[in-house]
Formats: sequence, structure tokens, C-alpha cells
Amino acid sequence: LHGAVDWTMVGIFICSGQSCSATSRLLVHKPIAEKFVSRLVEEVNKIRIGDPLADTTQMGPVTSQDQVEIVSGFVERAKSDGAQVLCGGEALSGNGFFYPPTILAGLANDSEAWTEEIFGPVLAVRTFDTEEEAVQLANDTPYGLGNGVISKDSERCERVAQQLHAGVVWKNCSNALSVEAPFGGFGQSGFGKEYGAMGFEEFLQVKAITECDAGFSWGWYVPKANN
Repeated sequence: LHGAVDWTMVGIFICSGQSCSATSRLLVHKPIAEKFVSRLVEEVNKIRIGDPLADTTQMGPVTSQDQVEIVSGFVERAKSDGAQVLCGGEALSGNGFFYPPTILAGLANDSEAWTEEIFGPVLAVRTFDTEEEAVQLANDTPYGLGNGVISKDSERCERVAQQLHAGVVWKNCSNALSVEAPFGGFGQSGFGKEYGAMGFEEFLQVKAITECDAGFSWGWYVPKANN
């Protein structure tokens, strides 16, 4: 439980959620949902917010006042649609563009806060009954950059990872990036790859040279000579 909670927080609250690969949607198996979400909220409320240059800070501000207002707008509209705010949910006053770590629950399939990229420290939580349902919910999006699956069952991790429609899938971790591994998305999450051997291809020009034996042709327009 400790590892799953910590990786969930890493996935969304690193960089205050301002990461293209932020895992901003959380699917929790119903039998453990109450215990897991309770522990998650407890730990999120302990996050130290402040100057990103300070050693004790765990989460800094968002980039601008405009971004604070964008994040606030998503959360306020989610509230109006009936979402539960489990923690956070209001911009912080004082110097700086700070928005607290926020967790939303009770979102519908078509809720804006579930379907769109907020690009802020907001985690949307839903539950599922079966593995098949979890995969369907995870793949029900036009985006496909990063997904994660966490389970003590390594075979389940691999099985689910193979079914997730994303360019990067983390097993028992989140946003663990390596320069050796290709990084890039599916669908509306972009084209091409960064990092790894495939990343070098973005800087190369590929030339194809095709050769036939001298005198050979298909004979399509000019009949082949008998001799």
C-alpha cells in the first residue's frame, strides 16, 4: 500500500502536475478503494508546498496566475457537476501561483476533469470491479502518453500493460523515465520518440536507394526482347 500511494503521488504531484506524462487519472479496485483512498488523502495532506528552491519543499507553484485560474476552473466545474473534493480544491492565497494538491472523486465518464488534461496538481479518482473494466476505462481517451499499473501480481501487471493504449507504461512505478528507453505517445499524445536509440531517428534523414540489375525491366510498356 505504501509503495502504491507514493507512486500515485509521484505520478501527478511532481512538477505540480505540469508534466505531459502526469498520471492524472487513478483507477482503484473497489475492494481496496476505501482503504487506499483514505491513506492517499492522508499522505497528500502532508505534502510541503513552497519555494521550489527550498530543500524542504515537496511541491512548488504552477507557472502563472493564468494557470491557477485554469486549474481552479476545472475544479469548480467538476464541483458543479457533483464531484467530491477529497482534499485541496481552492487556490492558496499569498505570494506565488500556488494551487494545493487536489483529489476529485465521483466523476462521470464524460466529466471534463476526467477526460481532459488539467496540467495542474489535480488527481481524478474512480473505482472499477474487474480488470477488463479497468483497461476499458484507461483506454477510453484520445490521449495515450503514459499509463501505470500497480499490483503485487506481476503477471497481472504484464497482462494489463500489454493492453494499455499508451506509448509508455510503468509497472509498479510512475513517471520513472530513463534516457535509454524511448518516450512518446499514441493518438493525440504526439508522434515520434525521444530518448533511446529511437530518439536519434528524429535527428536523421533516411534515404532509400533501390537497385535492379542492368537491362532488367518489368516489360510493362516495352515488351522484353526475345534475345
